[in-house]
Amino acid sequence: MKKNTKKIIMSVILMAAMGMVFSAGSEKPVNTRNSTLTWAGHASVKLKTSDGRVIYIDPNYAQGDFSEPADVVLVTHSHGDHAPNKDVQYKDDCKIITWKEGLVDGEYKIFDFDGLVIEAVPTGGNKNHPVGFGVGYLVSFDGLTIYHPGDTSYIEEMNMLKSRKINYAMYPIDGRFNMDAVEATKVADIVGAKVNIPIHDNNGPDEHKEDKFRPKGRLILKKGSTINLKNGKLLK
Repeated sequence: MKKNTKKIIMSVILMAAMGMVFSAGSEKPVNTRNSTLTWAGHASVKLKTSDGRVIYIDPNYAQGDFSEPADVVLVTHSHGDHAPNKDVQYKDDCKIITWKEGLVDGEYKIFDFDGLVIEAVPTGGNKNHPVGFGVGYLVSFDGLTIYHPGDTSYIEEMNMLKSRKINYAMYPIDGRFNMDAVEATKVADIVGAKVNIPIHDNNGPDEHKEDKFRPKGRLILKKGSTINLKNGKLLK
């Protein structure tokens, strides 16, 4: 085998190991890394796109890992348990979107960062979080849409989300500051996401609220767990 041929083979093997392959007729490598979702705990969620961009939503949970520098940070509302904590790391060009940028003069905004689309949506519906106090987010990338409603109970606007064909949705189930697990089940069935994950479960004495969260496509995660968004499999 000629030396040049060996070099080419070794280069292809190296790129495959790095998650990079070339498609026929293309000059640019196609990234094959997984897109993932990590529930840090409470309302804190980390999303990662297949090209390595990191999105944190409400990254406040004290035991959460926010060491990977963020490309985008989303904050749903002004309560302290949702504000980014001191451990969050940011890239120099990190985009920070809060409820103030998401909802302007009654208009829910959409942001497109080179194919990573962030859409603010209505949320609230209880005395602690009236409609307009904060926003939820639809985050779309890699052909997927993920829904994080922030702190909320049922509101009529959620009926419009079913047409969005959401892949993954998360719902608070604490039953103290937001809806409980039973109401969250009804909301999840209305929204109709393929996979439904309970979060914000640690306010109040009931330590097993997730047992009463029973929508179709229920997925119970432990704090710190990561799933592959393409197939729903647990990675850690």
